[in-house]
This record gives sequence, C-alpha cells and structure tokens, in this order.
Amino acid sequence: MKLALADETKTFLDTYAKNLPQAILLSGPVGIGLKTLALHMANTNGVLLEIVEPLAKTKAAVPAITVERVRLLYETARSKMGRPHFIVIDNAETMNAAAQNALLKLLEEPNDSTKFILTSHRPDALLPTIRSRLQPYVVPRINSAASSRLVRSLGPPDATRSRQLLYIASGLPAELTRLSSNGDDFKQLAERVSLARQFVEGSQYQKQVTIQALKDDRQAALVFIETTLLILKRSLNADSSIGLLHLIDALLGAQEAIRANGNIRLHLTAAVL
Repeated sequence: MKLALADETKTFLDTYAKNLPQAILLSGPVGIGLKTLALHMANTNGVLLEIVEPLAKTKAAVPAITVERVRLLYETARSKMGRPHFIVIDNAETMNAAAQNALLKLLEEPNDSTKFILTSHRPDALLPTIRSRLQPYVVPRINSAASSRLVRSLGPPDATRSRQLLYIASGLPAELTRLSSNGDDFKQLAERVSLARQFVEGSQYQKQVTIQALKDDRQAALVFIETTLLILKRSLNADSSIGLLHLIDALLGAQEAIRANGNIRLHLTAAVL
C-alpha cells in the first residue's frame, strides 16, 4: 500500500525514530492504515520480529487475539538482540482481559531491544494498566487534497467512481487503496452504503426487514453498523439535529453490545425505536 500521511504524522515519525519508546499505541478510524504505518515504523527503525493479528475461531465468530497467542510471545520478547526488534499487535482491542493481562507482564519487564507497536481503532477497550504503559499517538486523516491525489495515483476508471471513493473514504488512505484496487470490495461497499441509506431513511417495517436479514450473522451486522454510522456521520455536516445524534449514539451502543455477543436483533431494534 502507498504510504499517504498527514504532515503531523511525518513529524511524529521523525520524533519516534530519535527516541524509540518501548511500547507505543497507534489509534485512529478504520481505514486510516494503522497496520501499514506500524509495519513501516518497524521496518524503518529495526527488524520486524513478529506480527500478531486477531483470528476467528469460526466463520461467524468475531476475530480476536487469544491469551494463548500472547503467551507465545514470552520467550521471543525476552530474547536479547543487538538492534531494535519490533512486535506489532494489530487491532489490540480484540484481546480480552486475560490476553491483555498476559501482555502486561511483558510490558512490566521491558527488554531494551524489543519494542512493541500496538494498533487499535477502539483504544478505550484496552485496560487502563495497558494504556498507562503505552505512548499514544492518534493518527489523523489525510486532507481532501491528499485524498484526491492518492485516488488519482491509484487510477480509478472514471470520474464517477473517483467521486464515490472520496465520498466513502476521503481521509482514509488504507480504505481508498483497498477499494481502488479491488472492484469486488468497492461494489460490495457501494451496496452496503445503499442499504444503509435505505435503512436510515426507510420505514420501521423496512428497518425490521434489514434487521431480520442480519440477526444470525454477527460479523455482517457489525460491518452494516459501521457503514450506517459512516452515512450518519457524513450527514452531520448538513443536519446536526437531536434525532440524528440520538441515532448515532444508539447505534454505537448496539455496536458495543453486539461485539460483546449481545442479541443482534434485540439491540438493533432498540437502536431504531
């Protein structure tokens, strides 16, 4: 992926290279490119030792990083090496409390040659004891001009699709790159955006039809909520009414509950009543 960065992030990278703290937390919205940035930091400043990512135990399960996976890092992370070696933990918020406590043991016994880079779209899901040992950096979006340059460099087939890409993912270089390079992903997202619009603007009956279709697929429900929130947050520019803000807040609550294995139909229905 092409590394498209805001000026603030370029300054941050220069500062980071001069210091190399033991553990850092990169956070930002989905599509900002946290994993790409973390790998760039590791490869630029030393050696990438290992990358830990969430896995789903079943097709319908929400991907997670298990305590067993974190414990596998113990011997690796405590080995003394001559130059900085990096462990990247992507989507760190998918660790449960046991996995985070296992990681805390590593952070409490620092090894000068091993550096940690954690990424998270929901840093508040990390334990306070974990966050207290991480240097935080919130990755800002790139501006609209940089987004347009990136889209042009990726070669969209026509002006209409270029406008669609920028509507859906302006400021998010990883998402712009993914959607530009994969026509099927773009088509699926365009369909989800259309469905989300219908859900927001439709009748209660239409909302219930959509909820019924999602009630047995947790991952699909979470993706749908994320897309609907994107549409609603875009609408805030033109309409900041109490009703719109209430719906955003209700969907955020439903999203958290469904992530925690709550009943999909129950929480989505409650959000739109």
